[in-house]
Amino acid sequence: MHNILIVEDNSQDMHQATRALQKLGAQEIQTTPSVAFALKHLREVAEGKKELPDLLVLDLEFSQESGFEVLRYWKSTPSLKKMRVIVWTQMGKLEQNIATLFDVEQVVDKNQGIGELEKALKDVLTLDEAS
Repeated sequence: MHNILIVEDNSQDMHQATRALQKLGAQEIQTTPSVAFALKHLREVAEGKKELPDLLVLDLEFSQESGFEVLRYWKSTPSLKKMRVIVWTQMGKLEQNIATLFDVEQVVDKNQGIGELEKALKDVLTLDEAS
């Protein structure tokens, strides 16, 4: 069983990501539509109040926030390092390259369709089971 956190403000994209994870057998899926709630959740994980998610699926584009704040917090918090991260966002090449510099598992462009996210999820969750 996988504990997964999805940070996505678009309800249709959140639903698609949730469905893709359920198809792969994930049963414990938490969602949040804002960076502020995601940071609060991760702070509680870092403080030992909540269980560390196995995987974070993160959008970077929000109307008044930036998903990069979540990446910065994840990268700077040693107790979160075991959590795998997939960035699933609609951005230009420069922003995707910056996301890659954070050493996330994968960066998937939403313009490529849900199939690309499903492939990335399968790859990451299979790696997780093998370790």
